Amino acid sequence: MYFEKLTERYITAVIVCGVSCVSAAVYFLPYQVIDLSFLVLFCLTIGVGSRITVPIPKFKAHIAVSDTFIFLALLMYGGEVAIILSAVEAFFSSWRFCNRKLTVFFNAAAVAVSTSVVYLVLRASGLYWAEHLTGESEYLQNLVVSLSVIALTQFLANTALASVHDAMKDAIPLWETWKNKYAWSFITYMVGAISAAILHLLTGSIGFGVVIAAFPVIFFVFLTYRMYLQNLDMSIQAKEQAEQSAKSAEHTAKILKEQSGALQESEERFRSAFNYAPIGIALVSATGVWLKVNLALCNILGYTEKELLEMDFQSVIFEEDLGHALVKIHELTSGKAANCQMEQRYLHKSGETVWTSWSVSTASDSRSNVPNLIFQIQDITGKKHAEEKLQHEATHDVLTGLPNRKMFMSRLTDALTESKRNRNHKVSILFIDLDRFKYVNDSLGHLVGDQLLIGIAERLRDCLRPADIVARLGGDEFTILVEGTYDVNEVVRIAERIQQKFGVPFDLEGHEVFSSASIGILHASEQHFTSEDMMRDADTAMYQAKRAGKARHEVFDERMHLAAKETLQLETDLRRAVENGELYIQYQPMFSLATGKIQGIEALTRWLHPKLGEISPARFIGISEEIGLIDSLGEYILERTCSEIGPIFGSLSSEHDLTLSVNLSCRQFGQPKLVENVTRILEETKFSAKNLKLEITESIFFEYQAKAIEMLNQIRELGIEIDIDDFGTGYSNLGYLIRLPISTLKIDRSFVSPIDSEGNNTEIVKTVLALARNLGLKTVAEGIETEHQLKALKELGCDGGQGYFFARPMGVEDLQQYLPDVMGDEILQLPFDNVPVLATLQ
Repeated sequence: MYFEKLTERYITAVIVCGVSCVSAAVYFLPYQVIDLSFLVLFCLTIGVGSRITVPIPKFKAHIAVSDTFIFLALLMYGGEVAIILSAVEAFFSSWRFCNRKLTVFFNAAAVAVSTSVVYLVLRASGLYWAEHLTGESEYLQNLVVSLSVIALTQFLANTALASVHDAMKDAIPLWETWKNKYAWSFITYMVGAISAAILHLLTGSIGFGVVIAAFPVIFFVFLTYRMYLQNLDMSIQAKEQAEQSAKSAEHTAKILKEQSGALQESEERFRSAFNYAPIGIALVSATGVWLKVNLALCNILGYTEKELLEMDFQSVIFEEDLGHALVKIHELTSGKAANCQMEQRYLHKSGETVWTSWSVSTASDSRSNVPNLIFQIQDITGKKHAEEKLQHEATHDVLTGLPNRKMFMSRLTDALTESKRNRNHKVSILFIDLDRFKYVNDSLGHLVGDQLLIGIAERLRDCLRPADIVARLGGDEFTILVEGTYDVNEVVRIAERIQQKFGVPFDLEGHEVFSSASIGILHASEQHFTSEDMMRDADTAMYQAKRAGKARHEVFDERMHLAAKETLQLETDLRRAVENGELYIQYQPMFSLATGKIQGIEALTRWLHPKLGEISPARFIGISEEIGLIDSLGEYILERTCSEIGPIFGSLSSEHDLTLSVNLSCRQFGQPKLVENVTRILEETKFSAKNLKLEITESIFFEYQAKAIEMLNQIRELGIEIDIDDFGTGYSNLGYLIRLPISTLKIDRSFVSPIDSEGNNTEIVKTVLALARNLGLKTVAEGIETEHQLKALKELGCDGGQGYFFARPMGVEDLQQYLPDVMGDEILQLPFDNVPVLATLQ
């Protein structure tokens, strides 16, 4: 930006100086010298001289004829005339070649300034001859010197002004600009000066006519010289072209030779690369015939080169894949596609399947309009096997090899979709959960447990129809999908076959292990929109089978779903039952059958639901065990009963020694602090350990074994007696009776109720009583409701009993009023409003 402004200012300054020089020349012009000769010279200089330039070979320069006449005007008419003539000639010359007016004026001004400088130098040096000098020798001497000064000064002044302009414009150093662009032009000024001197001398001796005659001569010389230069240039160009052609031919021959060698070398490299490429490459005709094959392709397909060249590629592609491959090749040969890439199966010579990455492109054939094909075949069999393995592992159980949950749910979704589309397409699920599998792991170890799962998977496969699939969902849960056209009773028969198969023991590392399963069966209906809906209801049916006694199957119906929803609601309500005062305790007296006197009471927990009414203990106790509330609930019941009954027992006379029986869930023995919590409750309620009995069921030995025995011994050391409740309905191995520190067997009501008025149906009771006597244990019969049941039990020697025949369960206030009637004692009336209650169950 700076140099542009500077250049503009410089141009303006030069123009101003040029205008000043021309103005001064006009002002001082000696008008008396203007004559016809002057006008002729002026016109010839402007009209003709400026148009004739003679090129200088090898110098990229021209000699302008107008320079000669300007110098001649300077010699003949003086500096003022020369200044005006040079400015006008430069103006018209520039006007013809330049469209920019500022440049035209600059060129005219620069010439005017340089001519003015020449004039001033001549006058300052005393060489200017306004008057003709006398003396020929002196005149010639002055003429030579003057012309030298004119040429040199004009050259220096003109090139200096032009160099300064170009240096500013192009931002190049002044010296570099002058040296490279204008130094050579000195010769043009010298030639112009010499020509002017010659014409001046001739004019002095012959007359001004010589100047007029010089123009045609100069013009023809100019034309002749131009033609000579053109011919010379043409000769030079022809020579250079011939030399260039010779060089080009030589170079072409060299290139052809090099290309020929390179082509041979390239062919060798291609042949080597083709034969020894790590992937299979082949040239195949459009009809499928192998034209050329490499070693890698022979190794991939197992054939020799000779064998392959006698075959076509169609014979080594799987028949079911051939149609798709031919379609792709047709697209290539017809020009619809440039290439194609796909995975393709080939048949190895040994009959094995070879998976390949197959790339095909076309190669033109000069002998046929139909192009050949280039096959590139890469063996990816290992990759495909790895992918299949990963896919199998992603969709199958690692241990059993059965489909996993992901694959089963996908198949179930597809089957359900098909059933919506086709009403004749049925879908059923068998949801299988092994019974007591945890105890196999805990007793025999996980290795044996895994072998059991593998054996179960094999037996489940044997129970299926060919179209059915069995999957392992995880842990000990399995599912079977039955779909298609079938009788729904066939699904039930599958469940029966499974139970029959499971009835045969498994031999696992020398251990004979029996297993059973609870099976839920679901037939898809219009209410099942998703696979998750079906799994939910099948799971519900399975849990119904477990609650019904395990080792059985149940078919889902809508009532099960409603019951499941109700159970879920009960789980939520049970957590707030204590806080809302919905749980309460009732007490049922127990009597000695020999004396008829009361010997204790059993605490029975009840739940009065605000909407559903009375909830069976068997139900809400089971729920509390499943959701992990049994520990809090057990502590609440024990603390509540000890707080309510402790004051009553304390008010009795010393001759009466009653006991309080409280049930313990076998799940409470999974709590490490059970004994510690029992001790704490006895201390807080000040209840005597010798008046407390804890009732357990037979399942405790099967579920906790050594751990339970250790805890029961610790409880027995506190002075608390241990009774077995519902004896005969649980675990059938009686060896635990010797190991457990128990004192009483309570005969379940299911063995008492069958006793009729004749005293029949007592065989099981007799067996239990005989076992108890042999072990030194007491017995208490539950559920005595009739006199003949009481009579039969007394005759059989049962120690105690309880039931509606004696007394119904009652609240603590009713119990306080009931005891004096059966004991004959006055019992202190105690308030029960302030009995401590646990907070919300956690």
